[in-house]
Amino acid sequence: MKKTSEIKLFLHSQGKGSLLPDSYERAFANATELFIVSAYLTNWSYKSKLNKNCHKFLMIVGKDFGLTRKAACEAVLKWVPTKYKVHFRVADQIDGFHPKAVFWREADGRSFAIIGSSNLSLAAFESNCEANVLIEIPESDFEIAGAWVEEIAELAVPVSKDWLDQYCENKPRGGKGRTSSPDTQKADVLPVWLPRPRGSAAAVRARRKILLEYGRNRDDLISLFRQCADGRISSAAFYRDLPNFWGGGAGGRIQGKGWERQGSRANFQSLAKSFVRVLDAKDGDRDDVVVAEMDRLARLKNPARKAFFSEMLCLEFPEKYPVLNKPVQRYLSDIRFRGAFGLSEGGRYLDLALRLRLSLKQNPKHPAKSLAELDTVIWTEYPPTPT
Repeated sequence: MKKTSEIKLFLHSQGKGSLLPDSYERAFANATELFIVSAYLTNWSYKSKLNKNCHKFLMIVGKDFGLTRKAACEAVLKWVPTKYKVHFRVADQIDGFHPKAVFWREADGRSFAIIGSSNLSLAAFESNCEANVLIEIPESDFEIAGAWVEEIAELAVPVSKDWLDQYCENKPRGGKGRTSSPDTQKADVLPVWLPRPRGSAAAVRARRKILLEYGRNRDDLISLFRQCADGRISSAAFYRDLPNFWGGGAGGRIQGKGWERQGSRANFQSLAKSFVRVLDAKDGDRDDVVVAEMDRLARLKNPARKAFFSEMLCLEFPEKYPVLNKPVQRYLSDIRFRGAFGLSEGGRYLDLALRLRLSLKQNPKHPAKSLAELDTVIWTEYPPTPT
């Protein structure tokens, strides 16, 4: 006999309790992948922690009309595990963000969705008239839903102190939950200021030539990484052979010399394993893999994890990942960049990448069209200090 799919209808009216929060608790306890989207967030008081077997998490809330509350955002940031703080985001670049849904997959492969009228607010669970449904969905629909949320995430930024400081709540009037006119308070867009010094266009043209040089040697360089990751060559042999395919006469190098002083002592087999894992990751999982591997290299105190590893990421994925070097650090200090609360090293790196990606989208007339090109503009504005 065919198994009946699970369906639960939640109809809530004033003065009656709601069982909807129990379904949220179930998702937190059982999800191996979890996606949450809500038009606004005014309350977060769940006691259950996100279970340790959840390997993918993405939560996006809206900011239209200033309805989302800062205190609720701070509560989520305290609740969510450190590795996923960078995946609590606000739909900063979307006007008309009104979904109310949760999608998750459990360890047995079954997938579920909660869809309905309720936002993440206390009123939605206690006093409002609401209609929601929990349904089991096919794996194909779960994949579609996940891809849809990840597409939205491209126009969202991590909830950070910068964003919360600039965000304007729409203050209630009269103490009864009423809000002022939607036109009086709005959340502000928070782009990252992008430098545009004299000579930017020429620097970008030169950077594009370097990217072409990298492309000519890419296959041999990737082969070297894979050989080292698999243990077919030693860490010392990797470091010895690296200039044959990157830097020196081979070209394709973004930064000047400098990382070698500390980098020569790095465990390149460990670093190569990280780079290969990023290369082999699915597109939708790559950001998570970058965070995980950056954190792993940080725990191992690998001295090449910033300048060298981030350059390899930037060369291979020029649209997605920035280089971490002294000019970039000076730039971030100058603009007083503050990322999301309590992030790991990998989380901070992804936070920066997401903000820079979005800022380039907001500035289509900027000479740089990728993060690899933006890097050279930053170097032009903040040239490295001679040592």
